Amino acid sequence: MEQAPNSSSIRESGIGGGGGGGGGGNDKDEMDGSTAIPMEPMTSSSGVSSGGGGKVVSHFLLEEDFDSKKRFTSTHKRIFYILTSLAILVTVVLLIVFLLPRGWEGPKKKTNIIMMIGDGMGPAALTMARVCFHTKGESTSQAHLHLDPYIVGTVKTYSSNSVVTDSAAAATAYASGVKTYNNAVGVDANGKPAGTIIEAAKKLGMKTGLVVTTRISDATPACYFAHSATRHDEAFIIDQLLDKEIDVILGGGKQFFSNKTLQDAVSSKYNYSYVESKQEMEQVEAGRILGLFADYNIPWEIDRLRDPTLLSTKPSLQEMTTKALNLISQNNENGFFLMVEGSKIDVAAHINDAPTQIWETDAFDQTFNLVREWAEKDGNTIVIVTADHETGGLTLANQMVIDGNPKYSWSPETLLTVNKSADLMAELIKGGADPTKLIFDNTGYTLTSDDLKEINRTKSAYYLNQVIGRIVSNYADIGFTTGGHTGEDVNLYTFGDTISEGKFETRLKDHQTEIVDNYIDPILRGNINNIDIASFIIKTLNLDIQSITESLKDFIPKP
Repeated sequence: MEQAPNSSSIRESGIGGGGGGGGGGNDKDEMDGSTAIPMEPMTSSSGVSSGGGGKVVSHFLLEEDFDSKKRFTSTHKRIFYILTSLAILVTVVLLIVFLLPRGWEGPKKKTNIIMMIGDGMGPAALTMARVCFHTKGESTSQAHLHLDPYIVGTVKTYSSNSVVTDSAAAATAYASGVKTYNNAVGVDANGKPAGTIIEAAKKLGMKTGLVVTTRISDATPACYFAHSATRHDEAFIIDQLLDKEIDVILGGGKQFFSNKTLQDAVSSKYNYSYVESKQEMEQVEAGRILGLFADYNIPWEIDRLRDPTLLSTKPSLQEMTTKALNLISQNNENGFFLMVEGSKIDVAAHINDAPTQIWETDAFDQTFNLVREWAEKDGNTIVIVTADHETGGLTLANQMVIDGNPKYSWSPETLLTVNKSADLMAELIKGGADPTKLIFDNTGYTLTSDDLKEINRTKSAYYLNQVIGRIVSNYADIGFTTGGHTGEDVNLYTFGDTISEGKFETRLKDHQTEIVDNYIDPILRGNINNIDIASFIIKTLNLDIQSITESLKDFIPKP
């Protein structure tokens, strides 16, 4: 306890001293030598008595009358109560910090994420489409895709059992954030079901959607809602679809939907509007939609644009995406997650059909542009664009040596003279069309005798596609190393505000580069792993993937 001031210090401060007559020298603390302890003044605020020579002994207690170990002054009590309250407050704060789950970061604002995947879309495919479609009479160096200004990095694509991934393992990485083996749909490397972004988003009350140009049961979309040991069990995959209550489902693959599944879809339990044509799709203005526009895959863009019947009945990727955005953004209190896939970029590359591939790539780029414009107006939407892997080992140009000097040849303009897919030409040849006339009329290329021999000896329609694709691609001095996938990294693009700070994005405007605001999380920059994209989405949307995975522990991913 503090010592009380002695009498001299009291007098010097003007407390207890009289104005005259030497009254201060007769204070009791001086009479008996006891120490005085100050109390709260009971008179004026200055603590002096009203009389000029009056004493203020009544404002002090003698030490023998005050047990310093048991009693506090009211000032000390105030200090004690304040310190005690602060200690309690600090304790409560520390308990909150350390007892809350580590992954919880508090409520986040409503956020939409649109994930766009160009299946099989490697860097060379983008270059080819850029040069063919976007030169527009200018030099090649000035041509650009809508995607170009938004590139932020590259993505490693390997799976758990191969340096070359397939679409299923890659999509599982994007949808669940786990590496798995090739062919696996929504299961980890041990074959155990892994929770998906769409499943976790629905748990938070978010809206969800899938838009593809192949089958809804195909590897990429399947990994967002299904769990199967193999991608080939497509009917089993579709059996898992309706219970995920995905708000927008647009694509092909009707043959894998049973009559019961389609009947259930339109029942009051699921309440989907079921459509099979572009006109029917356009008439849906609200609610859930299930659109199946082909028994297998939606027709090629190169063929759809040139066939009046297909053009009027089969929606493009842009048209499906526009409808998806219109529906999924209605009554959108909690945000949404939408996956849009340019699925047939990959299929064209598998059959080495470069002219068809550029039309699919261009359709994807045009779709990105409408998505970016929508996101820019919305203000709460992040767009992430990448590929799952590269397909075909595409190379642009051929080198010859003339007089000891290399000469490079590439004829991109040749690709734009082709007006049918290799798939359709193969179908027509199998139906009896003359190969030489058909290919010349639709490509401008005259078959050699060796070309004709190879076509005539190819019995399989699938391999005939590839033969025709290679013939036409070689005509433009474009080569493919394989009919399968390759292990190269793929490009990464983003648009929209994310959670970190800084100016990063560059945008082409009038062929000039300018810095504009675009906040990119560090995890979506540079050379990253494909599972990092899932981690970013999970973090941004505050999803609880682990609880979904835990709930699936007894699910058997086999029919």
